[in-house]
Amino acid sequence: MRLEKQYKVFIVTGLSGAGRSSALKIFEDMGFEAIDNLPTYLLSNIINTKIKRNLAVGIDVRTRDFDPKKVAKEISKKKKNLTLSVIFFDCDNTTLLNRFKESRRVHPLKLDLPIVEKIEAERNWLKPLLNINDYYIDTSKFTLNLLKNEMQILFKKHSDSKINLRIISFGYKFGLPREADLVFDMRFLRNPFYEKNLKKFDGKNLKVINFVKKQKYFDFFFDSLLLLFNNILEGYKKEGKEHITIAFGCTGGVHRSVVSSDHFLNLINNNRKLRIFIEHRDIAK
Repeated sequence: MRLEKQYKVFIVTGLSGAGRSSALKIFEDMGFEAIDNLPTYLLSNIINTKIKRNLAVGIDVRTRDFDPKKVAKEISKKKKNLTLSVIFFDCDNTTLLNRFKESRRVHPLKLDLPIVEKIEAERNWLKPLLNINDYYIDTSKFTLNLLKNEMQILFKKHSDSKINLRIISFGYKFGLPREADLVFDMRFLRNPFYEKNLKKFDGKNLKVINFVKKQKYFDFFFDSLLLLFNNILEGYKKEGKEHITIAFGCTGGVHRSVVSSDHFLNLINNNRKLRIFIEHRDIAK
């Protein structure tokens, strides 16, 4: 079964400590499906499987039965029929040594050699993959943020990344949600709890919904919030914030906050820049 043409497969490889694992995490944040340390005998099966989004596959010296010559030959064959690219991560020896010392990691190459010689042995061993690379990234001078910026420049056009937006309704008497980035207090609205015919229902009930939505300030608040949110969303994305939590609170977290959270979800549900989750934290309390 051939991979659909609109999706890309990136083989992410290179020297140990050069940033390959970090790159896979960045790819994942950009909306790719990321697979790390895949046994080479499964490589053909994975890249030939019909997938629903772009794919990044990490292979290196830790990979079982890893043979760079065979892998390079297999990749070269696949490139004839697939949108397949190799990204090779490299780094100078001094920086690699410092990274291993700072992280206290052991070099994965199982040779009884000093670490400098292990690095050189790995460099020579990986030459078949270096020779077929489509993207060569030297991370010697990179911080993690610089690596992220570089990858976004190179691969953003292939990304289907979305900001993950979590909407929470909550009750103030149970405490603020500590994970919230934006918190809105809905206690300026009249409380259905004090209406005899509404008290026993929650914010999912149509009568409660109508009671809350028909109040004077409801539409004004959400018109203003939608304008604010749409304007700052791009700023969050430029700053690399991939996860936003917005919370709506009322006294008990049962009526006004639930109606407000559901209403905000309906307002932004068609925004293709967002992957949206909703949670009514205190509705059952």
